[in-house]
Amino acid sequence: MRSIAQKENISFDYLEKIFSRLEKKGLVKAKRGATGGYFLSEDPQEITLKDIFDAVEEHISVVGCIEDGCPRDGECMASTAWKRVNKKIEDTLSSVRLSELIK
Repeated sequence: MRSIAQKENISFDYLEKIFSRLEKKGLVKAKRGATGGYFLSEDPQEITLKDIFDAVEEHISVVGCIEDGCPRDGECMASTAWKRVNKKIEDTLSSVRLSELIK
C-alpha cells in the first residue's frame, strides 16, 4: 500500500481506509506478515466498478435527494431526469470490469 500511496500521490491513511472498506465488502483479502498485503478475493473479471464504488462510497447519486428521498418527489420536474442520469451511471459502472482497467 505504501508504494501505491506514493505512486498515486495519496495519503497512506486514506488508502488504508479504502482497502479496509474493500475488505469489509469482500472484494479484497488481507494477509499479515512479511509477505503480506492485500489481494483480490475474486477474479478481476468478476468485479465491476459498481462493486468498488458501493464498497468505498456511500452514494453514487448526482444529487442527494435521489438517495435520501426528496420531500418534493412527484412534484419536482427535475427528479425524473436525475433518476435517469443516476440509472445510466449505475448501468455504466456495472458494465465496466476491473479486468478492463488493469490491462
